[in-house]
Amino acid sequence: MAAAPAPPPRKQVNLADILRTEILLAVAGIMVLLAGAGTPGAGTPGASAALILIGLVMLYSAIVSMGYIGILSGMFPAVSVSAVTGIFLLFYYLEIVIRTAARHWSMGVAIIAGLIALFAAFIGYFKPSFARR
Repeated sequence: MAAAPAPPPRKQVNLADILRTEILLAVAGIMVLLAGAGTPGAGTPGASAALILIGLVMLYSAIVSMGYIGILSGMFPAVSVSAVTGIFLLFYYLEIVIRTAARHWSMGVAIIAGLIALFAAFIGYFKPSFARR
């Protein structure tokens, strides 16, 4: 009996592989889904449904940009979705935190997800040297 062939050597993962618009948008989308699931319903009615919808749009855009789904590929470009959702999440939840006394962990997660989405838009639009392949 012949021995099994050796597996091919692993490809090293570098910073450019991780800092792609699609990957960062998917991370932000998962964070938004977690924030939407943890949002209390009594404070702002409908906020959890809106966050879950935004998170699903972010994840769908990331999956389409990675090439796994081709349906409506031109309708959800990753850079535009990450810019719009990042601006909305950042400014909306910063306003809620500043104007009201209501504080919840999901607001902080939504703000961080907005910052990640804006960073993904920055990387996708400007292609800085640390994110090039």
